[in-house]
Amino acid sequence: MMMTGCDLSAITKPWEVQSKVALMVASEFWEQGDLERTVLQQQPIPLMDRAKKDELPKLQCGFIDFVCTFVYKEFSRFHQEITPMFDGLKSNRMEWKALGDIYDAKMKALEEEKQKLEGNGNKEGAGNGESADGKSKTCVIL
Repeated sequence: MMMTGCDLSAITKPWEVQSKVALMVASEFWEQGDLERTVLQQQPIPLMDRAKKDELPKLQCGFIDFVCTFVYKEFSRFHQEITPMFDGLKSNRMEWKALGDIYDAKMKALEEEKQKLEGNGNKEGAGNGESADGKSKTCVIL
């Protein structure tokens, strides 16, 4: 557990350091994902998929929640000296969560705009292949 704590220690550093380290690690993961896609013809896991790079904040929150938190929470229970590291981890999680919330809000706005544009040409209830004027969008009678 101590080795894992040492290995994960970047997650406890001040945000300015931790965010840079996370981007460097993510860059390595994306390179590996690129190789998996091109050489092995396999779909990489989301953490290693460059196409999902905008989801990095969400992925970081998951990593913190399911891997890092346990280690530092338990260490800080037994060794009070570790508490500042646990606090740093929680602070960084809040930063990643805030970035994830911004991304989610942008995605929601884009989806709403898409639905608005798709629904713009149709009257309410005209979802049966007819346009707003009642004529078929797929067939034309000559």
